[in-house]
Amino acid sequence: MPDNNLEVDLDFSLIEPGHFGNSSDQIIIKKNFVESDDLMRVQELVKDINEWHNPSPDIFNEEGVCIYDASYWWDRMCNSAILKEKYPELYDIVDKYNMKIKDVIEEKFNCKVWMRPPVVVRWLPSNSQSPHADKQLNDGTPNPFPTYDINSVIYWNDNFEGGEFYYPDHDIHLEIEAGMAVAHPGDVNYLHGVKEIASGVRWTSPAFTTITDLGEN
Repeated sequence: MPDNNLEVDLDFSLIEPGHFGNSSDQIIIKKNFVESDDLMRVQELVKDINEWHNPSPDIFNEEGVCIYDASYWWDRMCNSAILKEKYPELYDIVDKYNMKIKDVIEEKFNCKVWMRPPVVVRWLPSNSQSPHADKQLNDGTPNPFPTYDINSVIYWNDNFEGGEFYYPDHDIHLEIEAGMAVAHPGDVNYLHGVKEIASGVRWTSPAFTTITDLGEN
């Protein structure tokens, strides 16, 4: 996509945490976001994934506290490089909906954003994620991803138990529906988590965007 060829400073955000306030009105929830034919195709294609990106190493802050546990994602994340080389049809479908949610984000937040390339994540039984922010630690201090400004998740299936997505500070608890998408600002005003997967496999595509231009209010 043309705008994804921009040179983006991944160490500096154009916005301060809290820029978008703390209202639940800033949380986007789109049901039936994915067309049914694409949804069924993705559900077939993910069954063939057998190669995963295992990030390394862990990242620690100056006090020696681990602020990014790389092993959490091992054997669960198929990154864009693997998707593009091994599963190009899946890459193209995920990219299609990343660009669609990008348009929604830009309209909602009156800005332009750079969208990172497609990934697919599988969530296995016992996997969960504690409430967290995307561009900060929960205490408001920096994490390794300061330009995860506005972020989204697309849900490809719902034939699993557990795995609800929730915003604890906004009293929002979402039962996952296949084809649903959500998006939110990346700071601590929008902590979000995933309940434990009880059974089955949950498939998602998270996407992280960096603001490249702020519109005029």
